[in-house]
Amino acid sequence: MARTLRIPSRYYRNLPIDATGYETEMLELDADKTAFIGMHCWNIGLPDGPAIDVNYCVGMGFPEAFAEAERIINEKMRPAMDAARAADVLVCHVENESIAARHQEAQQYLAAPPLPASVPPRAEVVPRYRQSIVTRNHGLNYATQSPYARMDRAEAVMPLPGEPFVYETSQFDRALRFHGIENLIYSGFATDMCILRAPGGVEPMASYGYRIFLMRDATVGVELPDTFEERIATRWGIGYFETHYGNTITCDDFINACEEIT
Repeated sequence: MARTLRIPSRYYRNLPIDATGYETEMLELDADKTAFIGMHCWNIGLPDGPAIDVNYCVGMGFPEAFAEAERIINEKMRPAMDAARAADVLVCHVENESIAARHQEAQQYLAAPPLPASVPPRAEVVPRYRQSIVTRNHGLNYATQSPYARMDRAEAVMPLPGEPFVYETSQFDRALRFHGIENLIYSGFATDMCILRAPGGVEPMASYGYRIFLMRDATVGVELPDTFEERIATRWGIGYFETHYGNTITCDDFINACEEIT
């Protein structure tokens, strides 16, 4: 008999376009076919990671967003992970390639490496322009000199033995199929960027046909200092998800559902 997670959720109804609005819906998900995902939980600025360097804009970008991400990791994501583990709901971890390279367990489910591209990349239309913008935004040699080069996954949400730990979309798909997963509940960072579009994130995984959900109070966007109070980037990312990809839930509702599996 299937074990069922009953979770209140919401989405944004687009149609008809002259009468849009939020709708609520009770989800009934097979717990054994559901995975809770912590995505891009970097430890820059955390007690276990490299300190924030004001000369580089990396990770969550600005002090306000770093502090909010730390709060979410400790107050939302870790309790949700603990609840999922206690309920035998699969917990998965999606990171970037540089962090995955530090962890042997993140090398599972990989296919053979792709063959070298047979067609050389095209020359830049305006040579070095894109690099100048990256340097302006993130800092000179940020990938090798900033806290980004030394970061790891936050200790509070490190994988336990046997939990999938991945960094590629196809790798994640293979891990999920191995475990018989159909439903993906995302949490982590950043709402408006990696959650949506990084390898293993919402848009890449949606193309495989999974049911996808977002824990809307367990994520924050890369907010500029003048957008943080209103959470403009965060709200945009959540709204984009709710209109294009699926329903959102809250951390407390997920924890309650795990405790009350029927």
